[in-house]
Amino acid sequence: MSVCLALQALASMLAARYFARATKQPLGPKPWRSIFVQFSILMIVLMIGNIVQVAFWALLYRSLGAFEDFETAVYFSGVTFTSLGYGDVVLTGRMRLLAPLQAANGLMMFGVTTALFIAAVQHATTEWSATHSAGAQDAG
Repeated sequence: MSVCLALQALASMLAARYFARATKQPLGPKPWRSIFVQFSILMIVLMIGNIVQVAFWALLYRSLGAFEDFETAVYFSGVTFTSLGYGDVVLTGRMRLLAPLQAANGLMMFGVTTALFIAAVQHATTEWSATHSAGAQDAG
């Protein structure tokens, strides 16, 4: 779980640094397109962080011999990390105790991802409102 927190912190830092730089750039003639691109890149960076964490858990499962192939380990890890929990692939024995830990870890990490994304949306909304209210005042 500590490794996942470190991976999430790295992805969050990279995403926040990108967004901080991107928001200093002028939006150009089509501001919605610029904002969409900024949010898309932010989302991709954050999701890559989550995907790497899923892969990390899958490697853990493979190293413990829980699954015979990496594909199944990644599938189980992804379903567990997102708390989707289909139940078509399960752990056995004492290793079953890892699944709730991974699910709790995934919920926390997606919470961090969501918080950062919402903060970016709030920032963009504030900037958009400030730009448009200033423009409306200049016109009046």
